Amino acid sequence: MNLPSIQTLMRIKDVSREDAVAIRAIMAGPGKEDGLTRMERIDQVLRTFGVEYIPAGKGRRSPAILYCNAGDTYDTTVLKINGRFSVGCWGDIVERGNYE
Repeated sequence: MNLPSIQTLMRIKDVSREDAVAIRAIMAGPGKEDGLTRMERIDQVLRTFGVEYIPAGKGRRSPAILYCNAGDTYDTTVLKINGRFSVGCWGDIVERGNYE
């Protein structure tokens, strides 16, 4: 599985190296643990405002997006797109895509 690097994870606001290592371990670990999904556990480490979902739009440039809500459309956060973890902001993806 191709995961974001520790340095990439540290681009998220207020994420320390220790946080980045913990997030990476969660990404590589089991899907559910203690009744929480990986994204829910990552949300706890990031201290964000929950995990949110944007359904797929029309066309391949409009994938479904699962993300840790950082409080602003353009804040850098952890995203899960097409089953893969990445770091970015969901606002840029929605702008480029065809969502209703």
